[in-house]
Amino acid sequence: MSPTVTRTEEKPTVSKELVRLLQHSSHYFTGLLCSLALGFISFPIYTRVFSVADYGSIDFIQRILLLCTAFSKLGIQNSALRFFNRTEFETHPGQAKKYYSTMFLGMAATSGVVTILFAFLVRLNPSSWIDSGIASLLYFTSGIIFLRALESILWSFLRIEERTRAYTGYQILIKGSTLVVICSILYFTGRSARHFFLGMIAVEGCIVAYMVYLLLRRGIIHLRCFDRRLFWSAISFGMPLIVYEIASIVLDSGDRVLVRKYLGADALGQYSVAYGLSSYVNDLMIVPLNLALLPIYMRMWNTEGVEKTSSFLSTAFNVFVIVAAGVFTLAYVGSHDAVRVLASSKYASQSGLIPIIVAGLLIYTTQVFLSAGLLIHKKTMAMARALFLSALLNVILNVILLPRVGLAGAAIATLVSYCFCILWLARDSFRVLPLSINIRTMGRAALASAITCALVSRIEIGIPIVSLAIRGALAAVLFAALMAGFDTKVRSMALGQWSKFRFRETAMPQVEATVAEG
Repeated sequence: MSPTVTRTEEKPTVSKELVRLLQHSSHYFTGLLCSLALGFISFPIYTRVFSVADYGSIDFIQRILLLCTAFSKLGIQNSALRFFNRTEFETHPGQAKKYYSTMFLGMAATSGVVTILFAFLVRLNPSSWIDSGIASLLYFTSGIIFLRALESILWSFLRIEERTRAYTGYQILIKGSTLVVICSILYFTGRSARHFFLGMIAVEGCIVAYMVYLLLRRGIIHLRCFDRRLFWSAISFGMPLIVYEIASIVLDSGDRVLVRKYLGADALGQYSVAYGLSSYVNDLMIVPLNLALLPIYMRMWNTEGVEKTSSFLSTAFNVFVIVAAGVFTLAYVGSHDAVRVLASSKYASQSGLIPIIVAGLLIYTTQVFLSAGLLIHKKTMAMARALFLSALLNVILNVILLPRVGLAGAAIATLVSYCFCILWLARDSFRVLPLSINIRTMGRAALASAITCALVSRIEIGIPIVSLAIRGALAAVLFAALMAGFDTKVRSMALGQWSKFRFRETAMPQVEATVAEG
């Protein structure tokens, strides 16, 4: 039973945790911006170096490996977040060793077995299932499954310890090093998918080895500290989340298999670029939120109770709705120019898919807030059921729509499936942790977005990069102005920030003068 809290205590705690959320999110966001900047460098290189079909094949193989990696983890990385107890571990170091040893060694064992099994099955693959070229690449890249599984538990340790700067630093290091090494290999050896994955394996292998070395040096990993009971408890908690994660991957990536089957390798390359650009947009939202939000609301639930947790999540969600509407607006007005600038004109014909995909991804991002109650109450099976049904719906819609309307069918299936998923998750989660959703705020954000899109999309500028910059800036300013006009809370928040800025601007000269006189 959660502790009782008074109404007078609620606002300061919620405000404090919101500040913590913003602080941690800013660390993740900084790292994400750096990673996206590197992505914006690598994306034009890869789309121009590789043919449309090869680019689609690289994306296809990465999706297959992602699915196998999810299975190899058995949900242990999620259990690491749920079973961490800072207070107990500080008091009893032996419990900390048992926790770290069980989670790390358990992950290494399960992922190692799955990696070996995957490589063996691919080696025996009949050509009627997968063509020999793809099968050869899958066998070559099978080690990525083990590396990514170890990465996931290492990331979980950094997250739950709230070492946000270290997490960000490693992410940037991996992204930057991978870009440099892959480009070097492509330049000196050859432009093939195999060389692409060779660079990826080399970088991730070295960095994971270094991170494991640092973990071992802390003296918290010992084979004798491995606890079978804790391991099976972690598996029990994480098993439903395996279904959840796999269903989530199928929901996000299953359309790649169907696009390749119905429309061919070139169409897959086109769709991969549209989806990739949409993911860049969505990553700006979901990655910082997802990484920072869970540790905060889990701590609030354990220490402050249900009312403060609900109030915090409700406030954060309503702010997110406004920001998400602004992001969609930017994606709508800038999609065509962004494709031509970042991917080249050979992909421009499918730029209209981006707003549809972005809308679906942003809607799905709300699960970070709306499914919090299910995660807190360990109702992981309910989460898995929602994702499974949504993934099934996505597959069915793709089978129906792809042969009839082409690639637009895959984008529409993504949007509809994500809407279905969020409604189902919210229904189940609100039974145990209801949130206060401001429908008026959602309506105002939608109206501001619609007006901005209608006006700014009429502007025609011949040079893509100039058009992207000008239309994007105009859309951001107009959307912010409309929201400030429509919503009093947004207006008061903006005025408050402006007052703080003006105060600093006038106060600093006085402080400097005082210091100089002193």
